[in-house]
Amino acid sequence: MKFDELNASNSTIVEVEGIEYRTIEKPKVSSTGDTYEAHALDQEDNKYYVEWAVADPEAVDEVDACEWDEPIQVKKV
Repeated sequence: MKFDELNASNSTIVEVEGIEYRTIEKPKVSSTGDTYEAHALDQEDNKYYVEWAVADPEAVDEVDACEWDEPIQVKKV
């Protein structure tokens, strides 16, 4: 999958320090249960690991589980 093929209907899109990242998979709960994680691409198709803190562990809908616009980590892989 390429950055240009990803959009709001098939990706979680975040911007960190002026760089846009688009997930290539649906974010999933980590093994510890306190974060969500997914791999993403930048505009040059470099691969990253993105992590979000669970903001509401009681959330019924995953949309409400994290502050999706505020990942706690973006790391190049």
